[in-house]
Amino acid sequence: MVQSTAQTKKKGKFRTNVILTFLVISLVSLAATGLVSLTFVDLIGNSTRDQSSIALQEQIQTNMDETAQKTALVINQKLASAEGMIAAAAEELEALFATGSTYAYREVFYDLFFEDDTVAPAPADNHYDPEYGLNVSWDYSSWYVANTDSTTYDDYELTNADKLGRVSNMDFIFKAIHNQLDFRWLYIAFADDGLFINYPGSILGELTDPARLANPYDPRGEYWYETIWDGNGDMVFVEPYYDEFDNVLLISIGKVVYRNSIPFAVISGDITIEDIREKVINVQVLESGYAFLVDSNGGVVAHPEVEDEDYILGLPDLLDVEVNPDFTPALTQTNVDQITNVAEGVSGTLRYTRAGDESILVFTQVGKGDYICVISVPLEEVLESIPLLEARIADQNAEAATYIILVTLGGIIIAGVVAVAISNTITRPLQYLMDLAQRNAAARIRDQPLDSGDLQVDATYIAKDDEIGELARAFQGMLDSIREEEE
Repeated sequence: MVQSTAQTKKKGKFRTNVILTFLVISLVSLAATGLVSLTFVDLIGNSTRDQSSIALQEQIQTNMDETAQKTALVINQKLASAEGMIAAAAEELEALFATGSTYAYREVFYDLFFEDDTVAPAPADNHYDPEYGLNVSWDYSSWYVANTDSTTYDDYELTNADKLGRVSNMDFIFKAIHNQLDFRWLYIAFADDGLFINYPGSILGELTDPARLANPYDPRGEYWYETIWDGNGDMVFVEPYYDEFDNVLLISIGKVVYRNSIPFAVISGDITIEDIREKVINVQVLESGYAFLVDSNGGVVAHPEVEDEDYILGLPDLLDVEVNPDFTPALTQTNVDQITNVAEGVSGTLRYTRAGDESILVFTQVGKGDYICVISVPLEEVLESIPLLEARIADQNAEAATYIILVTLGGIIIAGVVAVAISNTITRPLQYLMDLAQRNAAARIRDQPLDSGDLQVDATYIAKDDEIGELARAFQGMLDSIREEEE
């Protein structure tokens, strides 16, 4: 009985070893593959998260840059259009004063009578315009020259009839320009005597004769005139200035006009800062990002925190606008220099801290007038979408890891089933032959005749074209020898 138990254990040992060997090999290979896969998923996930975060920051900064470029382009187009119209008006003025000009004179109006037409008539369309806060005419310009009043203006008209008659034709050009692009003022200042032509027609000097004579206005002493005059015939964008007549900040665009190669007048047009401010201040990036416009000296031309009255004394300095709650500058002079010195066609970027919050600045030149368009966005808003991105990537990594684990476990189960099937394929023929050999051996020991079935190996095994088949055929040869011996 002991011997039978030992034989039973031996009989199952080879099969068990085959199954265990196959399972161990499968388990090790699948586990290694799963571990490598999990490692790669983790590495790829982390790399994807990091690269996606960087890419997201770069994309937002690119979007800021594009916003700055588009805003600058809009401003540039407006300024370029204004420049082209002033250039066309300058050519027309030169043609009017060229030798042989055949333009017909038209009626001219002294500026005083736009507000007080009791002494002399004003244009028929003279009317009060609330936007200007005074009487204007869209059909005629007004003229003024220092040291004239309601009693002497006609002396100047008589003496300078040719000059006034020629320049009166600019009213048609001015009206056409104003209808295309909303210039607040279009004007001409003559170099010889300071004659000032203004469109739309309106008052230019004081309202009373005594005040007019006591405080004459000569445009040749104004900053805009001197700046344009120094441009030597080139188109000049004058630094925005506060107009004392209209109490608004204006951008002047003008050039010197020549007669027989000699400069004889300055022609210019004004665009109010409001035209530019609306285009800049209405820009919004993310939640609280904003745009502003500065000139090449660091003066703030447009900023959502600068009100109209802040321009009375000139352009506020950027260091005085971008400030902390304690009014200390949030930017350094080095930052301002970096912004104002950006090359045309190139965008710059920097980071600065204001009120404890770090922000990103992107800046680019407008292209006209030496203006720089700047976009400011809090860094927190730039980065706030990154945690969501990272969480999404982490969820994807977890799903991938779970899938790999399930696949690995499934592979192990399948490997067990396959191991049992393979072990059966290998051990069953061996077990069959071993049982057959044991029966024959037991019969010979007991000197019993062998059963005919025990002397014949199953034809299925003999027919196999492998090692099992060779072993079966060899075993059959042995049984044939035993049969012959018994016979």
